[in-house]
Amino acid sequence: MIINKLILENYRNYTSLDINFSENINLIVGDNAQGKTNLIEAIYYLAIGKTFRGAKDKELIYFKQDFFRIKGQINTIRSNRSNELDIYYDQKKNKLLKINGVKYKKISSLFGYLHVIIFSPEDLKIIKEGPSERRRYIDIEISQLDRLYYDDLKNYYKVLTQRNNLLKEIKFKKQNKDLLELWDNQLISYGSRIIQKRMEFLKKLVPLANKIQKIITNDKESLNITYSSLVLKRATLDLGEIETVFRNSLQEITHEEIKRASSLMGPHRDDLTFYINNQELKNYGSQGQQRTAVLSLKLAEIQLFFLINGEYPVLLLDDVMSELDDSRREYLLNLIKEKNIQTFVTGANIEMINQKIEKSKIFLIEKGKIKQN
Repeated sequence: MIINKLILENYRNYTSLDINFSENINLIVGDNAQGKTNLIEAIYYLAIGKTFRGAKDKELIYFKQDFFRIKGQINTIRSNRSNELDIYYDQKKNKLLKINGVKYKKISSLFGYLHVIIFSPEDLKIIKEGPSERRRYIDIEISQLDRLYYDDLKNYYKVLTQRNNLLKEIKFKKQNKDLLELWDNQLISYGSRIIQKRMEFLKKLVPLANKIQKIITNDKESLNITYSSLVLKRATLDLGEIETVFRNSLQEITHEEIKRASSLMGPHRDDLTFYINNQELKNYGSQGQQRTAVLSLKLAEIQLFFLINGEYPVLLLDDVMSELDDSRREYLLNLIKEKNIQTFVTGANIEMINQKIEKSKIFLIEKGKIKQN
């Protein structure tokens, strides 16, 4: 999977950009605050329909303009097809998505045309911060592979909001308790599928990540990731069993949920736990171990995407090369070279990468302007 061309209008600090990329390595060089990460972010946005930095769409519009546009030409190697993705957003909160000139309403329609894996210093949040960061991580990765999963997520959170509103009515107004079963059924249906697909994803990903972790650390460290669910007491991938356990568990805590006027159980409360050599990484791992675990995770995703789709995703490396020691950097670059993965690397000085990899294309960025070196 390759992005050949990117066109930006009024996106972040880019008023206008029309750029063609190498199918191999693209080195994005420039000082801080010149627009390197903005370029990476635009590619990510084209794949996911949102930014990886948590910004709202209106914050992405160039100063004093009223819209932004991102367009990209994507080549799918396996099917030898070219697709054009076009996303437009304006100050009136109109968001228009076109795929090959055809309008679509759902952002999930984007998924599958451009797969991306991003690795940035921000990814340490997956390990170091709270459960919401880890849920966000796994939800985005699965959504890229399964657009129905994204639809289930959206529907689940809509039902969750309605159910919480109903719990408040039952608590404070003492009415409509008979409607709870209706919302329970929908919560269980969507929620069980989400739990099942998260666990299936981890079952495939963890062995790949552990193998890479062992290679990178010369067999000194093993990596494991477990799914922590308030619904399930034991791991199962059987959807019917998950639904039954979910229903029984909800019935047991109905009184407490009404008392708190909040839904206390479901995939919105679940978490991932990372372990190095059977010790919890968040609490007992060094920053170096945490960074290595995230690297193993990202490289495992690359392999998993290939196993599922038959082609590699686009790899976005945002200012991480300086964070890696020589051996880890060498391993990453060798993988990119061996698998011929289209990669974008940002940094203030990445000459060390250019010396190691042939066929790289260098772009110099200054104040939102780009020129090829």
